[in-house]
Formats: sequence, C-alpha cells, structure tokens
Amino acid sequence: MPDQLDVIQYFDFVQTRSSKNYLINFFNRTEHNIKEVFYTQGILKMFQENLDVINSFRVMEGSLLCIKTFLDEVDPTKFNNFNKLFYRQYINEVNFNIDVYVNFFEYFGDVLKSIRYLNICPEYAEILRENIRFISSLNISDLQNGSSGNKKRKIILNNIEWNIKNNKYSKFWDFFYMFDVYVSISKGIAKNKLVFPSFNFEDQFIIEDLKNLKLENSVKNSLKITGKNTIIFTGANMSGKSTAMRSISTIVYLSHLGLAVPASYCNIPFYDKIFLFFTVSDNIEMGYSYFAQELLNLKNVLISLKDKTSFVVFDEIFKGTNINDSSRITLKTIKALSKYNTSLFILSTHLNGIEQLITDSEKIVILNLESFFKDNALTFTYKIKKGWSKLEIGEILFEKYGLNDLL
Repeated sequence: MPDQLDVIQYFDFVQTRSSKNYLINFFNRTEHNIKEVFYTQGILKMFQENLDVINSFRVMEGSLLCIKTFLDEVDPTKFNNFNKLFYRQYINEVNFNIDVYVNFFEYFGDVLKSIRYLNICPEYAEILRENIRFISSLNISDLQNGSSGNKKRKIILNNIEWNIKNNKYSKFWDFFYMFDVYVSISKGIAKNKLVFPSFNFEDQFIIEDLKNLKLENSVKNSLKITGKNTIIFTGANMSGKSTAMRSISTIVYLSHLGLAVPASYCNIPFYDKIFLFFTVSDNIEMGYSYFAQELLNLKNVLISLKDKTSFVVFDEIFKGTNINDSSRITLKTIKALSKYNTSLFILSTHLNGIEQLITDSEKIVILNLESFFKDNALTFTYKIKKGWSKLEIGEILFEKYGLNDLL
C-alpha cells in the first residue's frame, strides 16, 4: 500500500515473534479478494463467539523455541539404554524436551477442541479438526513414568522423526502462527468494540458513527454517498480534513482485510485495490522531485483503473507545483476520475479557485470540516458538513503565532 495506515498496533496482541511476522504480512496485502474477505470475517466472527477461549489462550515463546530446536535435533537412535547409563545428562535433556513438547500439544489440542460455533465458518472449522487430528496422531496422550514411560517416549521420538521426514510440522506451524494472529486481531476487535461491515453492489457508500481509533474521544461522523464517486474535502488548516480522510480510509482498509471497523454501521462497495496517498516523498535515488512523485502516483492509479475497481485517496493533491499549474491539472484529474463509476476517489484541496468549475458535476460531492469564528476565537467542531469551506485562516494563524511582530 502506498501509504500504510498505522492501525496494526490496535490488533497486535500476538504472543510470538514469528506470529508478529505473520501479522505484518496479513496487514500488508495490497490486492483484495471478496471471497478471502468473507472467509476472514467468518473466522473472526467465530472467534468473537469464543472470547472466553481466546482471552485465556497463552503460549510461551521460550517453550516454542525449545520445541523447534528439539525437532531440529531429535534422534531416536540415541535414546537407548547405553546412553541412559553413561550419558544421563543428555537423556535428561531429551526427557525435558519431550515433556515440553507433550505439554504444548496437549494444551493446544484442548484449546482447539474447546472452540464452539463452528458453523459460523465451516471451512476454518475443518482446518481446526484437521489440526486436532494431527495432534491426536502424535501419540502424546497417557505418557507415564517408569519403564512404560520410557517406551512411550521412544514411540513419541519415532513419531517425531516420521513427521519430520514427511514435512508435517511446517504445515502445523503455519496454522499455529495464523491462529495466534486471528486471536490477536479478535482481541483488538473486542477491545475497541468494532463492528463487521457489509458490502454492496449498488454504488452506495454508507458509514455511520465513524470514529478515529487513535482518539479516545473521537468526534463521530456519518457519511452516505449514493450515485457519486468523487469526494472533495475542503477546509482550513487544522480543521481535521486529513484526520477525517484517514478515518474513512481506515474503515475501507480494515473492511477489505476482513476485519471489523470503528463505526456503528458500514455498508460499502468492494474495491480490488486501495491507494492511499497521505504523504509523498521525493525519490533522490530515482531522481524524482516531490511533484514528479505525485505524477507517478496518479499514473499508477490510472493504469490500475483500466481493469480494477479502486478506492483512492489523495491528501492535498498536486501541492508540489505552483497554484496555477495545480489548479489546472487538479481540475483535469477530478473530471477524468469522476468517469470511473465503480471506483471511489477522495481528495482534499485548498484550491478555492476551482470551486465553480466542479460543483455542478453530478458525480462529485463537496464536503468540509466545520470551522468558524466565535467570540473572536477560531473554533473547530471536526464535524463533516456539505459544501465548500470559505474560511481562510492562514493570515490569522500568522498573527496568532506572533510572526507579524517578529517581522
């Protein structure tokens, strides 16, 4: 994604470093498939119905490292009577590792068996059953002490060797780390009281009571866009345009990962690609200026639009060039983008001169973040309102920060 939203922190409760890598890869998806989205939704909805199991699930990083090291080094032929007599320390270490191995798989098997409401996501329920069967095949139950215990341990070692040769553990670890990821995300959903979105094919973009995850007392806004595909945010600096656009983008982004969202209701179209341009940097290595990078970003979007529906956000588009150039190409860009009916474009601008040239378009909706003077003071409500903002506060802030006196 061109501009990664900093939302992973609200879902990061993973318990191992490997799980963290899986979590990052999960959030780094750039293209989206609605079948995968519904599948992920199903898993997370199932986990929401099992929060007692999810919240009690615990795993120690040290235990997993011990097990994985043990699996790399296991050799059943060395577990014999000779070594029991002359290499007791080695045998004690093997026995300790077997105990850690057995305890982990017994515990995790019980966790999987305790998950209910499997009908919510039958596909994942079958994967749960498959891993329960795998754990049952490890011969770890009823491990006893004494001679019978030693025989059982030798059976476990032979079983481990067979599973290693047949590459059985790698598939399990993939499942386990993603299980930890789903647990982690489920905790974030519950903690932040998020709601699962729905998708439509009727060109409706509806979000009610959207809020910003970063703000504890976030001002809630609602958005209902029907029959339009371009939203232009206007408003004074500090009015909250970027924050509002990020809040909307976060909801679209999380929706397309299959996650619940910070809103009371969300029903939006499904998009193949998501492009978010909140920050743009020049590329010294490639010889691109800030403005050149802006142009390349737009070019990539236009190429994608040839065969993919897209959700695209440009925060203060074309601010890397002079106001006259910016006005002309912004107007041309907005008119061109508005022709792609199945995509949605959100832009912010301070170019008040283009207002009259675009307000009559039936595909464009103009919004602003409310701000006004009250009692000789500047007030921001952070509420989304319809229409073009007329308030210009640059000179006011210039004076407020004492720059007139310094000059």
